[in-house]
Formats: sequence, C-alpha cells, structure tokens
Amino acid sequence: MQHLIFFLLVFMNIGFTSAQLKFSLAHDSLLYIPIRINQEDSVSLLRFYISNIHIEQGRKIIWEAHKKHYLIDFTQNRLATNIVSGTGLENIKKGRLKFTLGVDHKTASQGIGEGPLDPIQGMYWTWQSGYINFKLEGVSSKCPSRKNRFQLHLGGFQKPFRSAQIIELQITGTRANVVFNIHKFLAEINLREAHSIMSPGEKAVSLMEHAKRCFYVQ
Repeated sequence: MQHLIFFLLVFMNIGFTSAQLKFSLAHDSLLYIPIRINQEDSVSLLRFYISNIHIEQGRKIIWEAHKKHYLIDFTQNRLATNIVSGTGLENIKKGRLKFTLGVDHKTASQGIGEGPLDPIQGMYWTWQSGYINFKLEGVSSKCPSRKNRFQLHLGGFQKPFRSAQIIELQITGTRANVVFNIHKFLAEINLREAHSIMSPGEKAVSLMEHAKRCFYVQ
C-alpha cells in the first residue's frame, strides 16, 4: 500500500492578487476521516492546533496569518475551516515558515478562549491541564485496549510538561507543500504501551516532539 501522506499548508493562488495556506489531506486523491492505514489499523479522528503562523527572512517577520490560532480538523464536514490567509502572501518567494504545533503556554495559562479555543471544540481539559494540542484516535491490532482502540490526547502547558512545539521550515517559490506523514508518526511509536494518553506528562511531551519531526517541506 502506498504511503499515506498528509499534505498541509498548500500555497494556492487566488486570482492574481491574493493567496492562502490551505491545510489539506491527500493520498492520490482527496480523502477524509476515517482513514484506513492498512488492513488492521485505521484513524478515526485527527485534529490539532496550529498557532502563531508567520514567515521570516533573517530576523524580520515578512508575513503573518490573520488569526493567531487555527484548529485543523480532517473530518469531512470541517475541512472548509482548514484555511490560513493573509494579505501579501502571494508576493513571498522565499523565507522561513514558522508556527507552533499546539497552543502556546502563555495563551493556555489565560484559561478558556473563544472561536477555535472554545471548549465546545472538544480540545480543552481543565484550567489546570489546559488545551489538547494534538488529538489522534483510531484502531490498531497492536493495542491491547478494549476493541483495540487508541486515544492520543497530547497536551500540557505547565513546566516541566510544556508540550507545544515550534516548527521551522524553509520554503521557496510561490507554491510549497508542508507535509505531515502519519505513517511515520504511527510507525515510530509503541501503541502496545502508549495507546491511551489522556493527560499531560512525559509521554505526551515525547509524542509531541515526535509529531514535530513528521513535518517537512516537499
């Protein structure tokens, strides 16, 4: 089976005057959750926060997203929200794309927010634990849990378990793909042991660091 790859942040020209970053999911053709990884494993939910999106040249910020926080959700009826826009993006040819995977600790320490940060989104624990930065659920034959289900709810904003990750990627040209490889993420974790993470801690931080390494430019 061909590798399942998440194509994120696709630069798309809108007419001749504007552009956007579109978070999309592709594997030969457009796919939606649920996703079958192989004959025995599947993903039923994938959503995560992306924050503080901007592009730098040297030490100067040359572009930044219109909003500070975006909840990226690959459920079919939520794909329309997976778009990041900002004036001037179409003029950028080269730079360093920088964003936070998750909600930064300063924002999380302020308690519940609105819009994508509203607890109604299902991505908030409590004032003490803060936001779930990355949520992945599914079924795997490797899991000894009931019905072989895994639930990875990764978060935490207080030391020593701050889990949000800053990601930096070099981009060139007016079009670029930033890829999140779900196969790499699942292949390099032990679902026999780490199949149910529902609170901040060392395992959550470690898996967030691993998720960071699954982003790259193609």
